[in-house]
Amino acid sequence: MREEEAIVLVLALIILAGAGLMMAALVNRRKMREMEHRERLAMIERGLMPSPEADPGRFESAAGFTPARGLAIDERTSATAVRYRTAGILLIGLGLGLTILITFTAGEPEIGIGVGGAWAILGAASLLNYFLMLHRDEAYRPASPRTWTPPPARPQEPPNNIAP
Repeated sequence: MREEEAIVLVLALIILAGAGLMMAALVNRRKMREMEHRERLAMIERGLMPSPEADPGRFESAAGFTPARGLAIDERTSATAVRYRTAGILLIGLGLGLTILITFTAGEPEIGIGVGGAWAILGAASLLNYFLMLHRDEAYRPASPRTWTPPPARPQEPPNNIAP
């Protein structure tokens, strides 16, 4: 077996093992969520109200206390802006990596700077979009912070116009 074939074989095994671990983790997470859902349904069928402590993050985001799912870093940044920032940083890194790779492997710095620089410029444009979205979100932010208001109280008796 040649050295190249051994390297390809090892890389293929690593990729397959990683994919297998990822699939096992996804199946386990699905089963856990299904069990949580069944437990919640059983509580509701028995007339019990599931506590908000079962999923405090979802409860706080539904009540308006925190940003949804932790995607935003603070109240100023939206989830979309965070995605643009992440994409911008990744594209700049990819562009710089391509610049170095092509420059040293091909021995042509002009081509390396051209190809890698194009990707780095795309990343910079994505970062610029992040900063523009950040300032846009600041402009439309309400003057007072959001506060939680309880829902209106439900009437104890059903209305008279409903048939039994």
